[in-house]
Amino acid sequence: MDETTTPATVPVTPRDSFGLRLRYACSWLLFFLGYRLCGLRRGTIRQNLRRSFPGTSDAGRQRIRNDFVTRQSEILAEFDYARVMGADELRARVRLVDPTGLLASPVKFVVLGGHQCNFEWLLLRLSLELGSGLVCIYKPLGSAWAERYFLAIRSKFGAQMLSSKSIRQELGAIRDARALGLVADQVPRTSPERHWTTFLHQETAFFKGPERMARLLRAPIVYVSMRRRARGMYEVELEPLTALGERPAAGVPTERYARVLERDINADPAGWWWSHKRWKKLKGDRG
Repeated sequence: MDETTTPATVPVTPRDSFGLRLRYACSWLLFFLGYRLCGLRRGTIRQNLRRSFPGTSDAGRQRIRNDFVTRQSEILAEFDYARVMGADELRARVRLVDPTGLLASPVKFVVLGGHQCNFEWLLLRLSLELGSGLVCIYKPLGSAWAERYFLAIRSKFGAQMLSSKSIRQELGAIRDARALGLVADQVPRTSPERHWTTFLHQETAFFKGPERMARLLRAPIVYVSMRRRARGMYEVELEPLTALGERPAAGVPTERYARVLERDINADPAGWWWSHKRWKKLKGDRG
């Protein structure tokens, strides 16, 4: 599906409902109290931005931090709104661009995203196209209530959610999947294999799990680039990182992922998850 080809396929911008506006207001207040008054993760955010944008002025990094807090509050509001949002509104809010026609083909693929923009709506938008054929690997939450809440929303349009703790037990479901989805930009705390590269001016470790999965499935890897067009409006483009039948050397697909993710972060710095302690793992920490 490529929604860029004909004007008739471009969705009309939906108006924010009262429920969404109310969620925006409540979430903004929550983040204002937590991040700006109480200083939640303030040190982590400032340190991450200082190291990632050494050539940016203090005032410039402060603007990114302020925009980041606002954007994170929007994402929280939008995620909860997904409980009541229908498929038509989601299609209008998240424009999907598939220039190679991958979704209309029978090809299996591994889809990689990052914590850029509203990655929760990204999952839901892809599941509208792939349904139960989309299997997403996620890290379980510590709270049973939060686990039920997030899983109910994430699987709303048919996607299968698979705990990262159950991968070995669920290899059958992974092999049968039309697409295997992962958000792969977190710090690899427990992963035995890591790919090291310079990312945002820092030595950074990345999971090599996605490329191992791609080899197991003999599937190409596709990056999903998400861009914010306006509040509550996004565009998602499928960007192949490896070709069908390609056999890249170990680490090459992960390096390509790091480069396109870095490109998107530099294009929209406020859209990434700066409150995450991404650089806890140093290059000397090989264990």
